[in-house]
Amino acid sequence: MEGILLDIRGLSFIQDRFPNKDYLSIDDLLADYEDAFNEIEDLKEKIEDLEKDIEDNYKPIPKIEQLGISESDFY
Repeated sequence: MEGILLDIRGLSFIQDRFPNKDYLSIDDLLADYEDAFNEIEDLKEKIEDLEKDIEDNYKPIPKIEQLGISESDFY
């Protein structure tokens, strides 16, 4: 598919990923798609790891503690 070229002029969302190119081979486009797909999968995994970390380690802090006061201040 190296012989097939796509005219990407005017397609800013593609030209942002391929600056200074007017034409793109299907192989280049598929390789970029694969890179983007892998990046998305990596980001999903990072989000899952962060969600698990928050679930395992998050401890709600009461408002009174956040404000640095104690209940005895009101008696």
